[in-house]
Amino acid sequence: MRKELLGFVLLLMTTTFGFGQEDVIVSHSRFMQKVNPSAFGMNNINKTGVLYNSLGLVNTNRIESQYFFGAISFDNDNFSLGLDVYSLKMDNTGMVNTKPTLSYVYKIQVDNELYLLPSVSLGIGSSRLDTSKLIFEDQLSLVSGYLQTESRDPLAPMIGTANYLDLGASFLLHSAYFLAGVSIKHLNQPNISYNNENVEIKLPIRYAVQGGYEFDVNPYDRSILPRYSTIMAFMNASVMGDNIDIFLSQEAQLGEFSFGINQQFRKTESFGFTNIGLSVALAYENFEFGALYNFPFQNPLKTQVYSPSTIEVFLTFDFSPYLRNKRGDYRRISIDNYY
Repeated sequence: MRKELLGFVLLLMTTTFGFGQEDVIVSHSRFMQKVNPSAFGMNNINKTGVLYNSLGLVNTNRIESQYFFGAISFDNDNFSLGLDVYSLKMDNTGMVNTKPTLSYVYKIQVDNELYLLPSVSLGIGSSRLDTSKLIFEDQLSLVSGYLQTESRDPLAPMIGTANYLDLGASFLLHSAYFLAGVSIKHLNQPNISYNNENVEIKLPIRYAVQGGYEFDVNPYDRSILPRYSTIMAFMNASVMGDNIDIFLSQEAQLGEFSFGINQQFRKTESFGFTNIGLSVALAYENFEFGALYNFPFQNPLKTQVYSPSTIEVFLTFDFSPYLRNKRGDYRRISIDNYY
């Protein structure tokens, strides 16, 4: 009974946070490579950046995650390489999940203003549980009420770490105004179980589609707005097992400054919830700094459905060689670097 209970708890934790860990990062429109690795090669970018995310749970507990990425383009050979490293940490359980991923993106010119970017990705995932933060049955003393610091349960040393390979593929079609993409993750359905002897937990394949459109709201250079003023709408919809996730964002880029709103809809087999958030960003030459906040939400009809608050801050640096030739133009869907 004890073994079955522990297995159920680990299964619940892994399913809740292992399956959903990719969705913790909210800034999909600015970190498109997180949902579609083909974005590493978009417009031959040479860019790097970091992001910090803090997700609030009940009882003041939080999940913290960090994200780093770097992309470099080999223009003469028509391909790009992208590296991103994602790390998630839960202090109350001692859970740490880290996954570096390398992506190869090839560029195909369809016509003068249309490009196709297929890519393949290989990730190496590692999950670890700190068993010193877990409580086993033999640590509880019902007579004295005290809690022993160490456990002799034979299961304790069996749930330390899990390592796995994660394969993915994607493509992205874009012009100077729109993008459309499809990505498939966990193609090999890796086993992420902490205890390979008793239970096998496989990540289901994640299918996702992306779409975006960016248009100029100041085509005649009116003085009421900055010279480069655009609005970008972005969508990412994914299905993974019984989980459905839809992300929408609408952002206005007014020269160096931008602001926007985002909506996130999630549905699992047992419940669903919605997030609404605000984002701001400020660019200065090659740097861009931004922040995002998603408001908490609790369904008044289903009190067990709770959508936590999320805080994100990020910093990116673009070292593309021709960036200085387009000062003030911070469009995110572009093809001018291809030439």
